[in-house]
Amino acid sequence: MKTQAVVVADDPVYVSWLQNAAGQNTDFSLLRPLDADDLIERLQMLGRTDIVFFQFDASNVDLRVGMVERLLERMPEVPAAGLGAESNPDIVLAAMRAGARDFFVLRRDEANVAALMGKLLRRNTTVTKTQQKQGRVFPVLSANSSGDTAFVAAHLALAAQQQQPSGERVLLVDIATPPGAGTIFLNINQSYSVLDAINDVYRCDQTLVDTAFARHASGIFVLSLPEDLVGRPQINMDELIKLLQVLRGLFAAIVVAVDGLTPVDGLTGIVGLADRCLLLTNQSIISSRHTKYLLRALRLDDCPLDRAALVVDNYHRRVGLEPENLAELLDIPLLGTLAGNVGLRIQAMNAGEPMFAMAPKDPFCEDMRAVAQAVLSGAGAAAPAARGLLKKMFS
Repeated sequence: MKTQAVVVADDPVYVSWLQNAAGQNTDFSLLRPLDADDLIERLQMLGRTDIVFFQFDASNVDLRVGMVERLLERMPEVPAAGLGAESNPDIVLAAMRAGARDFFVLRRDEANVAALMGKLLRRNTTVTKTQQKQGRVFPVLSANSSGDTAFVAAHLALAAQQQQPSGERVLLVDIATPPGAGTIFLNINQSYSVLDAINDVYRCDQTLVDTAFARHASGIFVLSLPEDLVGRPQINMDELIKLLQVLRGLFAAIVVAVDGLTPVDGLTGIVGLADRCLLLTNQSIISSRHTKYLLRALRLDDCPLDRAALVVDNYHRRVGLEPENLAELLDIPLLGTLAGNVGLRIQAMNAGEPMFAMAPKDPFCEDMRAVAQAVLSGAGAAAPAARGLLKKMFS
């Protein structure tokens, strides 16, 4: 069966050039759509399309970027590639950021066109197969910068891995502060950080995961900020969202540690991807107030909070707001509490050992597994969240 390729270009020379370079196994069709919506309509009328090439030049960059983005939004199974009369770095970068998998230069790359097209199509077939079952995303979100965010997220990932069917993989993405806490608590020396993965979003595939991502002895994969990062991390949130979308096709579950230092629009994007979002707080006045302000900002940004639920960390009876009262004040469902010995938690952090291994009988482990089971099962909120209640509900 011949490959069906579409060329979106102003000059038909691109079609004849590609046809001569690719050979007789590919049929090329020229389209001159008015805008992105017109492009989608024409592609749907054509029927099967295996790949779409977009001609870029200085006068049409914005228009072509919009077309590429709309194509990948409506037809994510179809790979896009850029075309140009020259290799202008700004134009190539714009095409790649829009989602083009490669960029072909007229009369320069003819010797490689067939091979590069084959690579794009093979890679897309692999990605399509893996994305038939999309992985689930579980942010652990706190208002304040605290190591507890990454600690809880890491244990949610560990518990999720324990509850996954054989062969299914779990990823921890730690963009919370302090930077690198997730790798420190798991005693991982990463050489490839989440910032590297964001820069490589357009070549992120199974090979990159297996060769570059850090992996814990438990089996979970980890992407964290560099621990030597000073100051607030500068993250391109649009690229991070694209990365998470790609990673959903490569992992069964993705746990994201994130906090209120992330821009609100970025938080809205992450929560918008979530299958379940855990809002992490404690019983202190500082944490509860900042959580209230964070929720207010998210609601003003039209953040979808319908899948968010409250988890009260470091829970102790009779020391402050009870979880059910806190949930009522924040107007968010209560999912559970995480109790346990604070001293043992600090020892586990310092040793780089999970609580599941270091103190398996600590109440934190029981609570954490119960929360993970509730999250993975899609169960509703629990109330009130006395220790052990979730385990009884879902055992």
